[in-house]
Amino acid sequence: MSYHHHHHHHPHLSRRDFLKVGGAAAGAAGLVLGGCNRRFDLTAVPPTATQTSQQVPTLAPGEVADTILVNGNIVTIDAANTKAQALAVKNGLILYVGDDATARSMAGSTTQVIDLAGRTVTPGMIDAHCHLSACGLLGTTYVDLSWPAVFTIQDVQDKFLERIAVTPAGEWVVGSGWLTFEGRYLNKHDLDPISPDHPLFAINMGGHMAAVNSLALEMAGVTSNTPDPGNGRFLREDSGELSGVVLNHPAMDYFRRLWPADFLNLSVYENSVLNPQARFASMGVTSFQDNYARDLERVQAYFNIAQRGEMTIRGQVMNVLEYIQELDGRIDALEAMKVENDYMHLGGGKFQVDGALECAFTNEPHNGIAWNISIWKPKDLNEAVAAFHDAGYQVSLHTVGDAALDMALDAIEKAMNKNPRSDPRHRIEHSVLNSDDALQRTKDLGVVISTQPTLIRAFGDATERIMGAERAQRIIPTRTWLNMGIPLCLSSDAPSMPWWDPQTTLAAAIARISATNKPFAPEQALTIDEAMYAHTMGGAYADFAENIKGSLEPGKFADLIVWSDNPYSVSTIEILDLTIDLTMVGGRIVHQA
Repeated sequence: MSYHHHHHHHPHLSRRDFLKVGGAAAGAAGLVLGGCNRRFDLTAVPPTATQTSQQVPTLAPGEVADTILVNGNIVTIDAANTKAQALAVKNGLILYVGDDATARSMAGSTTQVIDLAGRTVTPGMIDAHCHLSACGLLGTTYVDLSWPAVFTIQDVQDKFLERIAVTPAGEWVVGSGWLTFEGRYLNKHDLDPISPDHPLFAINMGGHMAAVNSLALEMAGVTSNTPDPGNGRFLREDSGELSGVVLNHPAMDYFRRLWPADFLNLSVYENSVLNPQARFASMGVTSFQDNYARDLERVQAYFNIAQRGEMTIRGQVMNVLEYIQELDGRIDALEAMKVENDYMHLGGGKFQVDGALECAFTNEPHNGIAWNISIWKPKDLNEAVAAFHDAGYQVSLHTVGDAALDMALDAIEKAMNKNPRSDPRHRIEHSVLNSDDALQRTKDLGVVISTQPTLIRAFGDATERIMGAERAQRIIPTRTWLNMGIPLCLSSDAPSMPWWDPQTTLAAAIARISATNKPFAPEQALTIDEAMYAHTMGGAYADFAENIKGSLEPGKFADLIVWSDNPYSVSTIEILDLTIDLTMVGGRIVHQA
């Protein structure tokens, strides 16, 4: 079970160097199954959008615009793909998009005038699947083990040692973000010498696997005789001895449930939500959707911050259920805590149908660790999906393998058949493998695909090794989705992927090459126009927000970014080097280079 990757240590890696990184485990997804040809009428009733359109602001006599941007290349991404010179903002909304003279006529002595000097403005980027608070835990609660600072097992040990030195004996030390290094997984033999006195837990970059030390195994009561917890795995060495590698959340939870109550409490989570927002804004992200908030305290943290008016960028959160037992009272609890305002709202329920690539649930065997286990039983998944669907929420289902997708589509279809809703817009996250049959069902069910092209960069080669060449050339079929009219949005999956910035996502959607520069289904590549649309309007549609953001049109939120150079005219590799000169959310400048 070795995945060979050759890393070269570069002290100052730019986004361009992302091609040097390898690995074999991140969240990804898939589709496969058929049977039902029912066509759902998804257009008969207007969408039950959670967010309604804004009133277009107007200027009363004597009133002036708050801000105008002039002398630029305004790419609106509206239905006609209109280009303009200038834009005016009032009360956080777009007042006008058009020519310089008209915009300037709306300016008075109090108006902020921004001369774009020819630069390109687009809607702010919407990261439709990330884990913002997990980004905020890196380097604070969690030792940051992510690329590019960490390349080797020695680097992992060094990072842990720094934290161990300031942590009292007996306390947990948790790290997150390691990649598959040096042809093997990090294991207990790497962690034991660092500290016999601290239980250690090191989460893999994808979030679906961890390495623990012997003390952690002992504290959790896990021995070589402990049976695997259903759909989790305690990996073993050839001798039958535990390796310290634990796979999937049911196995990881043996250790996480021992963490003290104050390790991840409400205030820790609040800080983790506040911390990363400036970084996301500086990369051009004006809205995010956190697709993995498991603890109710983590969900609460988002709403608390929104209520206090401390959000810099807009957010949405999906609450994860890992076990059917968690469904009891969950929707009522979410209802009771949710806050819906311009900066934060509840998306719905998230379910992981399978794990990472190594244990993708597929219809045909593969060479990973396990190919025939799903994290949810079909009956339980159907029940949980139906509960959220019936309560009027979206569900979001993580699938990597094709069999996982079949299960996910079955659950959605059953819920929609039993209780037709006009436009539920349920989502599949990642959707790595897709059969023709599953693609058709995805279309018929009005499902939105939320995917991460950087998966190809990080795990293209690993996919080929694990799934074989034929399946590897069918991953993430973005062109097919668009041709079929399946709604598509793009996202980073940060920090489960090491590239948080939209620039890398856009480049990956166009280039579709792996860490070794190998192309993966290049005929599935998007154009820059399509990729930009999927990263703006696509993300807005996935969140029922297409009437209020995602394009630059009067009445929508003034969520926009100014690019250092025009993303539509530079080469694909140059997209990686683009920076954002200014980010505005609701008319407020939240980043300025």
